[in-house]
Amino acid sequence: MRRLALLLCFVVPFSLAGSAQAPPAAPSLPLGQGRPDTEGITRTTLKDDAKSTVTRVRFAPGATEPPHTHPYDVILVPVTSGPVDVGNGATTLTTWKAGEVQFVPKDVTHHVGNRGTVPFELIAIALK
Repeated sequence: MRRLALLLCFVVPFSLAGSAQAPPAAPSLPLGQGRPDTEGITRTTLKDDAKSTVTRVRFAPGATEPPHTHPYDVILVPVTSGPVDVGNGATTLTTWKAGEVQFVPKDVTHHVGNRGTVPFELIAIALK
């Protein structure tokens, strides 16, 4: 069952249990639990239940998340417009307007960074 959740609580890459490949650099953690904070990025959980997590994420000028993946599909919706550095698989953005939706499939490497001089905010919705 899929659940709607705000997920700019990023999760480190992970591998499937029982894989014959080398273990990941960090353990798989749901919804970013245990992930170190990134300077200049503030997360406020708006909703978190068995079906969804919704998080408001604020990026100070110059703040950037490192590339990462999630175990769930994520929908990112900017609340403010601005110059950004967004990588979503093979897609890149340098400008993102309020309301322009980006879909990030589970296990796809992505990142978001604020390249502007004012704070940038988005809503992240994770589908559990």
